[in-house]
Amino acid sequence: MPEQAHPFGGRSRDEYEAMLLAKLQPDAIRATLSFAGLYQMTHEMLKQAILERVRDFYRTRFDETGSVLDQAAYNEHVVEAALSSGWINRRNQDFAAAAAWLVDMDAITAAQAKRLDAIYSHRHELTHELASFIIDPDRNLDPQIFIDAVEILRDVHRFWIGVEHDIGVFEHLGDISLDEISPASLMLLENCIGAYLGGLPNANE
Repeated sequence: MPEQAHPFGGRSRDEYEAMLLAKLQPDAIRATLSFAGLYQMTHEMLKQAILERVRDFYRTRFDETGSVLDQAAYNEHVVEAALSSGWINRRNQDFAAAAAWLVDMDAITAAQAKRLDAIYSHRHELTHELASFIIDPDRNLDPQIFIDAVEILRDVHRFWIGVEHDIGVFEHLGDISLDEISPASLMLLENCIGAYLGGLPNANE
C-alpha cells in the first residue's frame, strides 16, 4: 500500500497549529486581503495598458458612436503577426497577441511577456481560492510575481508615454524627460502600494 501522506505536511501537530493560528491573526488576514485587492488592481491595469491600449492604437477613424477599431489592420499587425511567429494559438489570442506586439515594439521583453501567464494564474488563484490563502499554512502569497507585474506595468506605460510624446501630446510641457511623466493610474497604484506596505505588521518598527 502507498505510504499515507502526513496530515500536517511533515510537521508536528503543535507546529502546524501554531502556523495556522499565526495566519488567522487579524493583522495577517488584513495583509492577505489587502495584497489580494492590490494584486487585482494591478492586473486590471495591465489588461488596460496592454490589451486596450494596443487596440486603441489601431482606432483610426470615428463614427457617431466614437472611435472605431481598424479590424483589418489590427488582425494583420497584431493577431496574425503573433500567430505566424508562434506566440499565440487561437484560444488565447487577444491578450497574448497584444503582449507580443509590445515585445516587437521593444516596450517589454519576451521574458516579461511570458511572465504574464504566471501573473494571470496568480490572479486567478487569488480570485477563486482566496480563502485557502487565509487558512492554509502551506499556501502563501507571491510577492515576487507582484513586483514583476508592477515592473511590466511601468515599462508598458513608459512605452505609451513615448508614443504620446512622439506625436506631440506633451509639447506644452516644454523640454521634459519621459521619466518625469507618469499617468494618474500609475500614481494611484504607487500610493496604494505605499499604503499597503505601511499597514503591514511591524512596518513601523
